[in-house]
Amino acid sequence: MEKHRILPAIIWLVIVLIALLTPGNNIPKTPTFPHADKLVHFGIFALLTFLWCRVGTLNTENQLIWKRLLTNLLVFTIIFPILVEYLQKYIPNRSFEYADIVANLTGGLAGFVAFFVLYKSKSRLV
Repeated sequence: MEKHRILPAIIWLVIVLIALLTPGNNIPKTPTFPHADKLVHFGIFALLTFLWCRVGTLNTENQLIWKRLLTNLLVFTIIFPILVEYLQKYIPNRSFEYADIVANLTGGLAGFVAFFVLYKSKSRLV
């Protein structure tokens, strides 16, 4: 796999794991607006899915490898977001919320759509 694609995906995955599995009392307090955390969840998983859609999903002719793309989509848009939210139940001062799962899944879907639109437009971002 090309390093310039997998490295950002791995780095962002580690950042996401640290951020979402850190005990709540260790997270700095920031001013927020109502439901700001849902927007954060959306953005986190949109970027995560987009980055992983870039990993190993294009062949040497820049054609999609659908099996790999759908595997990445399943893992980083559905399984991983639900698993991380579930694990938050067991982290001190963190909680499991169905609304966070919806934000995670919606963000992941947005990341996939962004990847696909950019792929179709032959963007250099994919």
